[in-house]
Amino acid sequence: MSRQCQLLIAQNLPENLPPDVLVVGESGVPFAKTVNLLGQEFAHILFDARQGIHLEALAIAAGTLKRGGTLCLLLADWANLACRPDQDSLRWSGKQQAIATPNFIRHFKQCVTRYGFPVLTAFNAVLFRQSDYSENVSRHATAAQQKIIEQILQKKHDLYFLTAKRGRGKSALLGILADRLKAPIFLTAANKNAVETLRNFAASDPQFIAPDELSARLRQDPAFSKNAWLFVDEAAMIPLAQLQGFARHFQHILFSTTIHSYEGTGRGFEVKFKQKIDRTFLSFELQQPLRWAENDPLELFIEDLLLLNAEEAFGRLDYARQTDIHIHEISQSKLVKSPESFYGLMSLAHYRTSPIDLRRLLDGRKQRFCLAECDEKLLGAIWALEEGEIRDEYLLEQIRRGKRRPKGNLVPQALCFHENLPQACRLRSLRISRIAVAPHWQRQHIGRKLVDSIECRHTDFLSVSFGYTEQLVRFWLQCGFILVHLGEHQDASSGCYSAIALKGLSAQGAELVRVAERQFRRNLPLSFHPLAANLASGETDWTLNETDWQSLKDFANFHRTLFSVQPAIRRLLNRFGERNFPHIFAYLTKKQLPFNKKKSVEYLRLEIKQFLLKK
Repeated sequence: MSRQCQLLIAQNLPENLPPDVLVVGESGVPFAKTVNLLGQEFAHILFDARQGIHLEALAIAAGTLKRGGTLCLLLADWANLACRPDQDSLRWSGKQQAIATPNFIRHFKQCVTRYGFPVLTAFNAVLFRQSDYSENVSRHATAAQQKIIEQILQKKHDLYFLTAKRGRGKSALLGILADRLKAPIFLTAANKNAVETLRNFAASDPQFIAPDELSARLRQDPAFSKNAWLFVDEAAMIPLAQLQGFARHFQHILFSTTIHSYEGTGRGFEVKFKQKIDRTFLSFELQQPLRWAENDPLELFIEDLLLLNAEEAFGRLDYARQTDIHIHEISQSKLVKSPESFYGLMSLAHYRTSPIDLRRLLDGRKQRFCLAECDEKLLGAIWALEEGEIRDEYLLEQIRRGKRRPKGNLVPQALCFHENLPQACRLRSLRISRIAVAPHWQRQHIGRKLVDSIECRHTDFLSVSFGYTEQLVRFWLQCGFILVHLGEHQDASSGCYSAIALKGLSAQGAELVRVAERQFRRNLPLSFHPLAANLASGETDWTLNETDWQSLKDFANFHRTLFSVQPAIRRLLNRFGERNFPHIFAYLTKKQLPFNKKKSVEYLRLEIKQFLLKK
């Protein structure tokens, strides 16, 4: 029996729900907590979407529904749904108020119609039929699972990749395999609840270690991994840098991930990760659904709604020399009529592409798109966002002080707050949010041609924020960009430090880039940044200038970060001596804070503030 989906149009949550109905949304399990449902199964689910449609939560909820169960989508309106503000847009639109999402709603209604799901206006018309799901699930491997298990047991490779859509028995295979391996087994996953199915299928109990804890343990005592296996469940949800660290220590690792994940795409994860390892590996995929019927309409509906097959359906064209490549901009209104190829390319190139990106693509404002095509086949693309033109001087002052961080304008606000450059917010800029080139067409200068082809009339500068690697820095420098900022922390997904680069276009934009680069080069040697040794050049400037004094005032009185004010603090101590700043001197010499970070920073702020008051 297949699972069903029904839509209920009502202003209020129905009373007297059957006891086996799980409510997800405002009236039940919050959308942000649905990830904790992974690994569990429910007979029926009522998904409260009256205020907005949270796509990740919807996909997770559908993945936990038992065979024969019913998913009821509760909506406040149907005829006027495209005009209603969707509260989910606050997560991705960059706007302070919720906006209507007509393009997504059109796509949503098309999917509902395609699968013939009924739209009901009375709760008593909703059918929560009795599920035919049996709790007596076989603990024996299927033929497909057994074949994979036997190949892994031969241990002819170092690493193994197991991918599958949800409900294919991936976790069950791991549990069965755990009992067949005659070696210590450690288990890690981003969400501990998600491994319950694995444990249900294993007579043994593999030791679970959270990813961060596992990384720390490997640094402290790498010998414990000797001769042990590591199972990494939902690997696409764990940063690549951590996975690379695991691969350096364990002799054998089984990476398991869902093809259609909610924090990233399994196919893109495989492509990215395999490019970064130099060990032997073997890949497997489970295809036969076990938890529900073949061609389950709810599974197909979710796949279409979230464009989960776009990555696989992306029409890849083999490279051919002397090819006529056409590069052009395309309007959002035209792109969203058939976004599959574009979204598939982005998913393939950026494995953390998620449903939020789809919502932004369909209905986000101030977006620009540039395509490189050959014979109507997509070879590469740029996804850019218009930023800047903030005219409210009081707001700019609040942003610089760290007291306000309105949504949107990622690069201008970062430069205003971290680098004391409010002019970045005043000018009009275009941020390249994503750039991708099809695998067979990379290193043919298509990326540079895309950047050069963006229409930039009335734009002061181009910007890009990316994870710092030598390869990416070379690419952006070749495109005429200049590095002006490095982030303090490594990105959770890439393990790289964030970087910002600019390319001036107008006279004002070029001046901003000149000032930003000069300030970046001046401060870098005094910043303690791990990358400073690779990038710093020339003599260190110990002179306290007006920008330094402003940074010190903003640190003492407002919310400027300790990291961003380090160069100014070092210049201050160099000029006035350590006697006035005992806590700061101790921090700079020991490179560690005396208390927890929050308390320590308050001591340092107070020390600077007291000095400024006496000055």
